[in-house]
Amino acid sequence: MNGSTEEIKARINIVEFIGTYVRLEKSGTHWKACCPFHQERSPSFMVNEEKAMWHCFGCGKGGDVFAFVMEMEGLDFRETLVMLAQKAGVELPKYRNDVKEERGNKERLFELLELSAKFYEKQLLDGSGQKNILPYLTGRGLSLESIKRFHLGYAPEGWRHIFDFLQERGFRPEEIEQTGLILKKEGGMGFYDRFRDRIMFPIYDIFGHVIGYSARVAPGGDESQAKYINTPETVLYHKSKALYGLFHAKQAMKQTGKTIIVEGNTDVIAMHQAGLENTVAVSGTALTAEQLTIMKRYGNQVCLFFDMDGAGQKAARKSAELALAKELEVRIIALPFGKDAAEIGREGGEKLQAAVNQSVDALEYFLKQSVETNGKETPQGKRKIVEDYTTLLTAVTNPIERAQAIKALAREIEMEEKLITSIVNKAFLEETRKNGPAQGERQRDSFEAAPVFGKRSEMLREQIVALMLTEKEIRESLLRSVSNTETRAFLEKHPLFFFLLQSGGKEPLSIIEDAELKNEATRLTFRILESPEVASISEKEGKIEKMQEMAKRYSEELQQEITKRERLISIEKSLREAREKKDKEEEKRLLAEFVALSGSGVPSSE
Repeated sequence: MNGSTEEIKARINIVEFIGTYVRLEKSGTHWKACCPFHQERSPSFMVNEEKAMWHCFGCGKGGDVFAFVMEMEGLDFRETLVMLAQKAGVELPKYRNDVKEERGNKERLFELLELSAKFYEKQLLDGSGQKNILPYLTGRGLSLESIKRFHLGYAPEGWRHIFDFLQERGFRPEEIEQTGLILKKEGGMGFYDRFRDRIMFPIYDIFGHVIGYSARVAPGGDESQAKYINTPETVLYHKSKALYGLFHAKQAMKQTGKTIIVEGNTDVIAMHQAGLENTVAVSGTALTAEQLTIMKRYGNQVCLFFDMDGAGQKAARKSAELALAKELEVRIIALPFGKDAAEIGREGGEKLQAAVNQSVDALEYFLKQSVETNGKETPQGKRKIVEDYTTLLTAVTNPIERAQAIKALAREIEMEEKLITSIVNKAFLEETRKNGPAQGERQRDSFEAAPVFGKRSEMLREQIVALMLTEKEIRESLLRSVSNTETRAFLEKHPLFFFLLQSGGKEPLSIIEDAELKNEATRLTFRILESPEVASISEKEGKIEKMQEMAKRYSEELQQEITKRERLISIEKSLREAREKKDKEEEKRLLAEFVALSGSGVPSSE
């Protein structure tokens, strides 16, 4: 299987792959981004194309493309292997239990859902939905091209359409039930379709797999039930993380550095038609912190494009608070009252473009809204404005941004800035005490507090191991040249040295399974590549030559340190003997030599 992993890594360009998740920017010989695994203000996540590895100096995580997918998607190694093998076009060896495992694994469910999407799409374009449902969708301004691009479909009336269709293709009822497409009858005798007489909007994951559905009641259908029903929580679909349109929007989100969030599925499609392809919608839930984390991988700005009614504005306010807490730049797109993005889109894509271009900063927007609601002419109105705005400002973790917002509030309602500052800061401190610091801040503090170097000899050993991890030539050269038994024994105590010995012709990172050791290996490699001595050289040959020079210097210094340590041990032994003999002159001479050699205090007399 190790041969398969190496072939997969050779075929997948790690920069292009990770670039589908985060917005990478070139930085010297590396690529940088804000880490997708923790909150940070400045980029500390690095990807090296030549070494096919990544590392974050903020949270300490690192590894190869396999480690990235396992961390990002929450998959185990086997699942990651299968996913990346498919992407790379690598055929994996077959095992006797593969067929048995496949019947219940995610691949099988992905295949099932892909077939269901084709079934629903066929019903819309060529089946029972062609007469009424298709004209309804085009009447709402959706082009046939967009309907096909997003694979919209129709679930016909009836109780067993999708159930029978999938069973005929070899899927067991238990498997179909796992995807949320069918429900078990009361009493447990038989199954029936969950979605009936509904317009089907497939929801995709980041890789383009169907993971669930958002289903709208058909026009003229039974609206006594919910207008929209979504796939329930399954092994594939998690509503707190799912975003409608993400698969189609991710490239535009990365290119623009911002995400537009709308309320409905048809709003997403209308925005994409208007050229605003960086648009997504939440799926059957209010906006969540997990969804914002996904968006932050692609850029630091979110634009909220919600309805102007009470419910829409309440959702916009709550969403803005969550996004501000994530240290995102938040803007609000205001609509003419009573209209949504899909409705405006029918009037022309340029009107949607204009609405987006006229977005305003969220803090400015909600301050203006509060002033209009409460009035600033009376003391009571001013008090309500401050109270209302303070709840929003407690979500702003950046002190500079919070201070600017306080200044704007004081100027708007003509109150003393110091008074408002004290009110807001008191509320912010109470909120911090109640909830604690953000997870990303706790992680960053812990890593910044960690010591970087130990004793001189340990620092030299770490540098030598780092150089051996970085370049095969240096690794082979040093393994041949370290003949001194004491030096070799000292190097072997480093936890990564074992993998250097076992790597053979492979990259050591490929045989390290422990996550912490993998993180440490990538940290050390990037530290060498980012060091001023190496980073300043553009040619690969020049870099290797410089690293060889560094390795020689560090090895010589380590040899000196070990020789010095051996001499210090010898002096300590001689000192004990001199004290036993009560030879004061010899003791004095040895103490002076010990202090001169060690540069520290005298050894213990015990």
